[in-house]
Amino acid sequence: MPKIFKALASISVWVLFIVGLFSLIFTVIDQFTRSGGLSGGEPYNFNDVAWELKAIVTLFLSVVAMKIRKALE
Repeated sequence: MPKIFKALASISVWVLFIVGLFSLIFTVIDQFTRSGGLSGGEPYNFNDVAWELKAIVTLFLSVVAMKIRKALE
């Protein structure tokens, strides 16, 4: 395969990984601060679950893209 495809695959893997990781970190921080920390507060809602699921799916897709990139070699 041409090197350009490997480069594009590497870029997409890193973008997916960084977006997924930051999304997961910021979602956890947001849930923790809105819930009142350790003292309790606002319960979780569907929006929180949707953002966590998006972050996990994005991290999973980065692993799949890395496997595809390895197959290009």
